[in-house]
Amino acid sequence: MGLLEKYTDETLLISLRQGDVKAFDELYHRYAKKLMAFSLTFFTDQHLAEEAVQEIFVRIWERRKKLDESKSFKSYLFQSVKFYMYNHIRDRKKECCLETAATEQIMVAQDPEASLAYQELEELALEMIGRLPKVQQEVFTLNKLKGLNSDQIALQMNLSKRTIEHHLYLASKSLKKGLLHHPSFSLLIFTGIYFF
Repeated sequence: MGLLEKYTDETLLISLRQGDVKAFDELYHRYAKKLMAFSLTFFTDQHLAEEAVQEIFVRIWERRKKLDESKSFKSYLFQSVKFYMYNHIRDRKKECCLETAATEQIMVAQDPEASLAYQELEELALEMIGRLPKVQQEVFTLNKLKGLNSDQIALQMNLSKRTIEHHLYLASKSLKKGLLHHPSFSLLIFTGIYFF
């Protein structure tokens, strides 16, 4: 960006805090490509990585008056990508479902580290299913592992369909809570293996 290239990040941040668009543009051109490359280490989806970078710079402009020029702008940017990724995972948690996990095993097989993480999650899930209350455990196993629907389970267990659905909800909620906070789940997110 011509003359502004010679300025330090600190000087540009001072100008940016005062609303200088050219200072913002210089910082953007200085870091956007690097931030995009870093973002792609978390998001294998190009569109999602681009969205993360754009969103971070939009927030920088919106919160420019709160920026602290005494702190490393570069570190701030890279930390922002991590926070964006964590927030993205948090926002998508409600969509996480175990029934789609089996289809991801094909993708995982190509990455040894992801494969190990997937195996750890699978073992944890089975262990957690074993700790569920007996009725929840049976309902969940019949539905998710044996493929029976709520009507079939209700008939087999001599319970109402609504009761079956309630037990499925409680079991799924309990398992999701345990799995989503496990480090292996984060690794699979980093490698682009999604459970939603």
